[in-house]
Amino acid sequence: MSRYDGFHEFVVARGGALSRTAFLLTGEHHAAEDLVQTALAKAATRWRQIMEYGQPEAYVRRIMVNEQISWWRRRPARPMAELPDRPGPDEPHRVAERVTLTRALATLAPRQRAVLVLRFYEDLSEADTAAAMGCSVGTVKSQTNLALTNLRRTLPLVAEHSGQYADAQAALATARRRRTRLAGAAAVLTALPLLLGAAWYALAGATPVPPPVTSSPSPSVPAPSISPVALPPLPAVVPPGDVLPALPADRGVRGGAMLLRKQTPDGPVYELVGGDGRRYRLPAEPTGGFTTEPGLSADGRWLMWSSPQGTVVRELTSSTEHRLPYAVTEARWSPSGTWLFGQRHPEVQGVLVRLADWSVREFIPPDAARPVEALLDSGELLRLGSLITDTTVTLDRVDPLTGAARRITVDLRGVLRAGESAVSVEITQLPSGERSQLAFIRPAADGTAGVEIVRSRAGSNESVAAVIRFSLADGRVLQRIDLSADGFSLPLCFHGTDLLWTDGTRVIGSAGAAAYRLPLDPVYGYKMPGCARIADREKTG
Repeated sequence: MSRYDGFHEFVVARGGALSRTAFLLTGEHHAAEDLVQTALAKAATRWRQIMEYGQPEAYVRRIMVNEQISWWRRRPARPMAELPDRPGPDEPHRVAERVTLTRALATLAPRQRAVLVLRFYEDLSEADTAAAMGCSVGTVKSQTNLALTNLRRTLPLVAEHSGQYADAQAALATARRRRTRLAGAAAVLTALPLLLGAAWYALAGATPVPPPVTSSPSPSVPAPSISPVALPPLPAVVPPGDVLPALPADRGVRGGAMLLRKQTPDGPVYELVGGDGRRYRLPAEPTGGFTTEPGLSADGRWLMWSSPQGTVVRELTSSTEHRLPYAVTEARWSPSGTWLFGQRHPEVQGVLVRLADWSVREFIPPDAARPVEALLDSGELLRLGSLITDTTVTLDRVDPLTGAARRITVDLRGVLRAGESAVSVEITQLPSGERSQLAFIRPAADGTAGVEIVRSRAGSNESVAAVIRFSLADGRVLQRIDLSADGFSLPLCFHGTDLLWTDGTRVIGSAGAAAYRLPLDPVYGYKMPGCARIADREKTG
């Protein structure tokens, strides 16, 4: 029996249907041809196993979907080819409808486009669509909901070009009003600098010519070039709270300062210390537990938690809530609270949210096997590199949407003391016996980050001795921040440019003589804004 028995017959019988599916996935005939050829070439190499699987067409469709997602990540955007003229009877408005819908589909992410093609064009069930895409049925449902929502937003934008689709007159009116508002706003913005300049000149008179700019000598260790965002002060005391009101749903609370957590037999209980100096009760642990426990952005403006029922992000100053219809894990805030990153659960898919305008981007992580240590204010992910030793840490700054990466090497020789190491965790990968070494990185809001230094080799339970601060531009070591010399110490995160850590009795800030001090409570743990770790009172004998 030949390894290719039945392959030719399959291509002849189903090649046309696969080509139509490929065109709907790509929106361009040449790309569709490439997609089909690539999928068939991959299927041919393991055709016997595919036939044993018993569903060759579903298998080939899955290859096509995965390939299209991979191409979409790697290739730059390019104009979509127009639909070719085809013979046969057709009404002009039907042509316009197809053009409109094709352009709208081109605005969708590849997974959203794929789920619409498979569900509504190929008429597959949710279970078959999930099998073709290699995901769960819940993901198919959430992607369908997102795709249809995005289509509803997009169709009015292209309706003006087609003039036809359901409720065309309303769509045309919407598009024209939007264009009029944009034109008016552009005119105001264009004239505003001229008016301000004229007013300033009239009030202040002519401005003398400034002296020439001269460059100052570079210091031995260049300071970071990024100006940190001003963050609100941290609470100096925790107000008492015997009978606590629930977090109000109809008004803001002037931003959150920090979270309190109390462990009970029924699960953790969370409270919010607001910027108004009051304590509020947060919703109880949801059914199925938290996939990401409640956490605050570094500026105390955003409160987020996630459960199997979905993800909630609330803007505390206005009570506005945003929701994602799926659970996320590994949530990371950027140091200034401008971005949020999460890992979709249970799929291997990243979610990046720009909080200013609630812009949500979903993507396949370029290297999902490597841990994400931090999210930067640029929207980049900071991943651990392959080289982690006692004295050397490699990191990659990764653009999550394009996969472009820039390597950073931090050389710690000369700043470590006897018995110290940058390796915080050491894992033996059985059965090969290989060891994976990890370091813990904490980003700051000024273009720097800190690596935790432990007192002994990885795997020990000893506390952190210091945090070595380095530049995220080139890895240069800038500062050593020593923590407790002889007792317990655990870094929490950077609040702006100030490192927060705990010695088991207090939360401490590292900023000189006026350092922050907040005594811990014997019952509650403190979760500071922007921090993932919780500061608990250390029980000592």
